[in-house]
Amino acid sequence: MLSFSDIRNLQLGGPADASAVVAAMLGGALTSPLALGLGPAGILIGAGLSAAGGGWIGKRFAEAMRLDVLEEGSKLAINSSPPPPFDPDGVHLGFIAETGEPLVIPRDSWVRHGMILGNTGVGKTVLGEWLMFQQILKGGGITWIDGKLDAGNLEKLWAMCAYAGREDDLLVVNPGNPEVSNTYNPLLDGDADEIAARCVSLIPTAENNAGADYYRQSSTIAITTLVESIQSLGKAYDFSDLRLLLTNDRALTWLLDRVGVDSDTGRELSLFLEQFRSGGRPGSPAGSIALDRLRQVFGGLGSRLTQFGQGKFGKVMNTYNPEVRLKDCILGNKILYVMLPTMGKSEAASALGKMVIGDLRSAVAMVQALPVEKRPSPYYLSFFDEAGSYVTQAWSRMFEQARSAHLVMVPAFQTKANLEVIGEELRAMVSGNTTTKVFFQPGEPDTAQWMADMIGEELQTEYSVSASAATSHKDTAITERLSRGSVDTDTKNNNIGYSERLVSGYKIEPSDLSKLGLGECIVTWKGSHVYHVRVPRLTFDKQFLDEIGPFRIPRSRPRSVNGMNLIEEMAPKRKGDGERADSDDYIE
Repeated sequence: MLSFSDIRNLQLGGPADASAVVAAMLGGALTSPLALGLGPAGILIGAGLSAAGGGWIGKRFAEAMRLDVLEEGSKLAINSSPPPPFDPDGVHLGFIAETGEPLVIPRDSWVRHGMILGNTGVGKTVLGEWLMFQQILKGGGITWIDGKLDAGNLEKLWAMCAYAGREDDLLVVNPGNPEVSNTYNPLLDGDADEIAARCVSLIPTAENNAGADYYRQSSTIAITTLVESIQSLGKAYDFSDLRLLLTNDRALTWLLDRVGVDSDTGRELSLFLEQFRSGGRPGSPAGSIALDRLRQVFGGLGSRLTQFGQGKFGKVMNTYNPEVRLKDCILGNKILYVMLPTMGKSEAASALGKMVIGDLRSAVAMVQALPVEKRPSPYYLSFFDEAGSYVTQAWSRMFEQARSAHLVMVPAFQTKANLEVIGEELRAMVSGNTTTKVFFQPGEPDTAQWMADMIGEELQTEYSVSASAATSHKDTAITERLSRGSVDTDTKNNNIGYSERLVSGYKIEPSDLSKLGLGECIVTWKGSHVYHVRVPRLTFDKQFLDEIGPFRIPRSRPRSVNGMNLIEEMAPKRKGDGERADSDDYIE
């Protein structure tokens, strides 16, 4: 595969290269809408110039990539479609294998999202890095949720940002290593309903289970009511605060006293608490909140929230003033890398991914409500690597909404089952709302069949050859032979027939997709355009890496925030100086 160093060292120049670049630019100008006055002849001339110039530049890249012949071991060869009209604002996916021409997806098509599908280790993340590097060079923003957490990915992203002079734009959420992480609290942005949906997504679904459905509905109502009350006070809160409110009667009484029952929010909170007032515990006044009942209903959700409020996760996420706010990242063209510790803490990592997805959805809705001129430019890129490990059904709706918010969605996953485990609707929504699809070598037959179905069918000519042979013998009677002088005769007939007909067949058979080599893929654009593409591999030389040094976490200046400080408010047990109490330290 072609490295970035190869591209940099290619050093286009000289009369031939200069003429090719000028031809491509002039051709693009002649075929632009502003040049329609030149008529069909001008458009044809422009198309010819673009093809000639682009073809030469593609040939020069092909020389660097040795694309004049397929790499050794590659057994797949197709007739790729002509590339799309060149768009200087488009996104470069790679080089067409047969010709070496660059495949550039036009900007207006790219915002209609893409998907990357293929076995592990075949090039999905390599393509993702190439896409993100282009985005960084353009000054655009990125959210990269990494579901497999390769240790080298952060250093590669750091090198990309350093090359573009954008080190300060890189933010990292890494609860597996708080010392190399910015702070992040996904509970602060969005209305109460959105935050409730975000929290309840942590509870496993159980179809056709009335008890599980009741539990989810009760949890949704609880989170919505509590968050509305907290927001009415204008206070920031974290996971420990929310967990304490779900499991402690004194915390709920504290909240109700401060909200008051004179407001609509206070009356809703009071009505919600009535279901837990049953005369109180022994020794408690009548009408007090029954702690056992409260913990019975919400203890499970409270424990799921606890995983974000303690240990390494708590160091990153228990904050009232986080350095990472997704709306700010989108509008500020920041580069956010979310590292999910899937190997050591798979359940917590999946839960964090779901939280980030919910937070991102709320941020997209906020951006969508802004005037067009305030939405991100260039379009913001969201890359979901190994998306099957953390997405939810609600994620699919973002594909419908994100385009108008100038946000591009690009999920990468291994199999068809990665999406269908959530539901067939999710799989259909993702495949149906992605204009650009990239297929690497599949890992199992069902996924290969699905790939072939999405690549599509075409009319193909079926030839048939038929052959026939026949021999006949005529035996004339003796009297007739004597009278006529006739004799016995043998007759032989040989016939060969050719026929052809049009039949429907796969453009690429499922079994042929396994012939794709490392870094090779099939790209479909707008459904009917199919390309065999080689993806460039981004590398940086050792001298450059030594110059920039290892990743350094950028820190923002803390702001003054009005936080709940609920644990301290409830008279915690004495802690050491400067040490904050945790949610298990309150006085019963």
